[in-house]
Amino acid sequence: MKVTLHGAAGGEVTGSAYHVQTGRANLLVDFGMFQGMANAHDHNRVPAGLDVAKLDAVLLTHAHLDHTGRLPLLTRQGYQGPVFATPATIDITSLILHDSAKVQAQDLARLNRRRERAGEDPVAPSTVPRRSIN
Repeated sequence: MKVTLHGAAGGEVTGSAYHVQTGRANLLVDFGMFQGMANAHDHNRVPAGLDVAKLDAVLLTHAHLDHTGRLPLLTRQGYQGPVFATPATIDITSLILHDSAKVQAQDLARLNRRRERAGEDPVAPSTVPRRSIN
């Protein structure tokens, strides 16, 4: 068995993500968003060493954003496999991810209004450095 940490390591407590590989399964336990650090945006991505196409399943331990927040990035990269969790965790995760998307869209709109007033071009969501949104 091989376990690779893709978050919540090295002194951080957010971004929980454990890639568990055995001879029979390739499982991702949580895929959370990094929060509260100056360079969090730089970490909120699919790590280069994680081949989404080879994942058999994702298991969510609970619905906190720091355990579920990067799930949309998996689907953007083509993951279509199962996500296992309790029914309550699935329901709450849906609410949390929708709320997070709304907050991020509001942050982007505010940043782009500032950029427009400064005569700068707007930025797309994937290019926004988190530290530039205040």
